[in-house]
Amino acid sequence: MRRLKVGLIGAGTIANSAHLPAIAHLHEELELVAVADIRPEMAEKAAKEYGAEAWYGDYRQLLARPDIDFVDICTPEFLHHEQVIAAAEAGKHIHCEKPMSATVTEADEMIAAARRNNVKLMIGHSRRFTPRYQKIRAAIERGEIGEVKLVRENERRAASMYDALNVWAGYWTPEGSKPWIASAQFTQGAALTNAVHETDLARWFAGQDGASVYAEARITNPEGEVPDMISYTITFQNGAIGAAEVVNQLPTGYPYFHMMEVFGSQGSIRATDPPMSPYEIWTAQGMRFPTNFALLIHVDIAYVNELQQFAASVREDTPVPLDPWEARQAIALSVAAVESSRSGQIVTLPSASRPGGAA
Repeated sequence: MRRLKVGLIGAGTIANSAHLPAIAHLHEELELVAVADIRPEMAEKAAKEYGAEAWYGDYRQLLARPDIDFVDICTPEFLHHEQVIAAAEAGKHIHCEKPMSATVTEADEMIAAARRNNVKLMIGHSRRFTPRYQKIRAAIERGEIGEVKLVRENERRAASMYDALNVWAGYWTPEGSKPWIASAQFTQGAALTNAVHETDLARWFAGQDGASVYAEARITNPEGEVPDMISYTITFQNGAIGAAEVVNQLPTGYPYFHMMEVFGSQGSIRATDPPMSPYEIWTAQGMRFPTNFALLIHVDIAYVNELQQFAASVREDTPVPLDPWEARQAIALSVAAVESSRSGQIVTLPSASRPGGAA
């Protein structure tokens, strides 16, 4: 089996905490040959640590390499539209981090570019490749809980979550400004940066597109310009409800936590992190829950699974395991949540038809 040559764009937090380790894990199938980042020193460090032969401060230099089979885009969402289209026009297959884009229009243009250039495009919704969520979906498909009526997930993160991973590359921060993830110039906040996971899972489990969304959001980070906390309710076309609460700025030491509940007409399913937590530490200074991503929702294996399956689709010229239309519909729900949180009104979603064939 020929190893596929990979070029990684964006050597920040998600690349170093998830994508680069997953590529290294798949060393018999994938070869990292180049890294690009607007911060050349970050690209160089990642390239040297993970054995890539080249690094660049401009992603276009990476795209110009004829030897790259596919690119793995790990940049902030405001760059995805530009970089995916550029990669498609360079003839590269594309694996791109979620969220797919900042708008639905951008998502449509990305899908169109991939089709026009006959390249594969997959958005890395890692939870679709996480064993516990796959088991929930399988149980629903078997009819074990009957017709889905309510999908609910809570996601709670401490502000210092990534500190526990000892990741050396943080969020890109423009000179004289704040990290992109807290800046209204670059993101719309929690609805897209991580609650897009919840909108995608709710739609997947409900088995329907959304009809309407109502959301409330808050800025709790004193340095932030965009909401880091959001609560939303989705009404799906069949009447099922999706609900979530996502918070990102809890105090240091708060456990990284997810709880998924799916209620059906004949039963329910619950998957939660606390029983999987490895241990707790109680001292005179308080309690601590050491972060263990290897156990909490099986994050590490999810990235290995998604990259391995995407690589197989490139190698065998088969449809990607997650059609980009699915990611487009998650963006539609998340953008509607942003609109609702700003207006204070319920937002009705327009109907949309899936274009024929997967990219």
